[in-house]
Order: sequence, then C-alpha cells, then structure tokens
Amino acid sequence: MSGVRFGLKLSIHGQHVGTRFADLLDLARHAEQAGFDGVFVIDHLLLPGSRLAGYTNADPDRPFFHDAWTSLAAIAAVTERVHIGPQVTPIGLRHPAFVAKWAMTVDHISNGRLLLQVGAGHQQIEYESFGFPYPKLRERVARLKEGVELIRALWTQTEPVSYRGEHYQLDAIPFWPKPVQERPEIWLGGASKWIRGLLPQIADGWTPATPQGGGLDPDFFRAALAEARAATDRPIHGGAMFYTVVDDDPATVEKGLSVLRRRDDWSSWPVEEFQRTGIALAGSPEDVVASIRRYVEAGVEYVTVGFVPIDDIDAAHRGIDLYRDRVFPAFRVREAV
Repeated sequence: MSGVRFGLKLSIHGQHVGTRFADLLDLARHAEQAGFDGVFVIDHLLLPGSRLAGYTNADPDRPFFHDAWTSLAAIAAVTERVHIGPQVTPIGLRHPAFVAKWAMTVDHISNGRLLLQVGAGHQQIEYESFGFPYPKLRERVARLKEGVELIRALWTQTEPVSYRGEHYQLDAIPFWPKPVQERPEIWLGGASKWIRGLLPQIADGWTPATPQGGGLDPDFFRAALAEARAATDRPIHGGAMFYTVVDDDPATVEKGLSVLRRRDDWSSWPVEEFQRTGIALAGSPEDVVASIRRYVEAGVEYVTVGFVPIDDIDAAHRGIDLYRDRVFPAFRVREAV
C-alpha cells in the first residue's frame, strides 16, 4: 500500500461571500507541506441550491463559485510539488480547444504538474440555466471522447491540427507551446457504462466521485477497473473522490455529517452508512483509515478528499493535520534514514 497517493479537493465553491482567495491558497500550501500529492478543484458554474446546502453552511442563495482554471493557475504559482488540475472539467461546458490551451498553460506555470480530469457533465440545471444544450448522456459521452481526442492532438502533433468529428471540427490549427510533460495524463470522472466503456479507448485513469450515484461499492470499482484494464495494453490508474469528516470527538464528526444530512437522500443516515457507501470517510482517523483501506484493496491508487462542511476553512486545516499524522502513515512506508 506504499504507493497510495492523496489529493485535496480544494473547495473554491460553497464559501461565504467575502472569503479571501488567499485563505484558499493557504489550504493548498498546507496540503502540500503536509504530504498531499495533489490539489484539485471543482469545475462548475452552478449547483442547485438544495444540493449546495448539503455541503456548506454558506448562503445557497448567494452561491460562491470561483472559476476553476484561473484558480488552478494561482495554485500552480504558489506550490512546488503537488499535482494540479480540475476534478473534473465537463467537456460539454468547456470547448476542448480551450481546455487544451488552459491545461497547457497550467502545465507550464506548474513546471509539469498538470493532471487533467474530464467528464461528460451531469447537472442539467447548470447547462440549461446558462444556455448550453444538455443532450442525453450517450451524446455527452460522445462529445467527451471527441474532446479528449482533440486535446491529445493539439498537445502532441507538431504540424497544424485538423479534426473532423461529429461534434467538434478544427481546421489546420497550429498549437504552441506544447505542455511541459511529454504526455500529460487524462483521467475520466463518472461511473456510467458509457464512461467505463471509454476508459480503455482514451483514458490514463478513472476517478469517480463517491457522492454521485449514492456511493461507490468497492467490488463494483474492482470489477470495472479490471474490465477496462483487460481491454487495453495501456496502464489505467484508479482513483476516487470522497467527502471526509475526521475528528477524535464523535460530536464534532456528527456536526459535520449534519450538513450532509440536509440532503433528502442522506437525511436519516448514521455515520456507519456514510462509511459503508464511501460518500464520507467519517469518524476518527483510525475509522478513516479502515474506510480507505477497503477502496485501496479494490484498486484505488489516488484518494482525493474534500473536507465537510466545505466552508469551514479552520476545520480543513485541522483535517489536513490529522491526515498527515494519523492517516498517511497507514499507507506509506517511511524511507530509511
């Protein structure tokens, strides 16, 4: 288990209006100093107020959403080691030519630390409120496939890129500079059969979010990852994103979970149900270790955690320290001095 990596889901959304961006950058730097391997951010324009209220104590009628890509540029500039990227960018809301350009720029600012994670998008209200078409999932996944192909072409081809897909077309586009990395990895979010079918075709990794779809069963993850790997000669890495509420005081854990319980589908859940489904790695650090171990044994190599409630920056700092001191040691072998 010494190869397990950990990422922080930095909440650039769901904060109180007036929150200083400098405070979020402090969290990113703290995570790096504490030994996290990555700092990732959400890429949304909007979430339903009822859903946002299930993550934060901030006012859902004044939804706080910083832009993902300009935030990533700032995070890249103040860190030195961690991977950086969106988790995930919805291709249906972001033209892949722009994603290729933004991601290349972040790779340069960070000197080769980009990890691009993309998805098909799943919030209908977000699309339609801003005037974007929201087609059926199968078409959104088809756009995702074309988008990844287009991004790869722009990153790697030295000659001007032309692309003729059903959804995207480019005509002799020169794209320079190329990313710092020779081949930046592209991971896919989501867990539908359409996404799983794309993994062996275009992806370097798979990173479903456990709060989507009612949780993530370790046996399902193990079987799906094995099926994708069997269909290609390329390595496919396994990751997953979890919420987390960690503290030695059960009352503090319950206070954090009470925010998640504002959602109707989680309203009656005891802490054990959050642990079982993986929607929240909750409890003492030792409880969290036990929950993570189930997923590591199923093939999760990259564990991303978002501290709940997402507006409690002080609690996130305390949680980072608890992960450093009492979670990471369970999955990392100390180097001999």
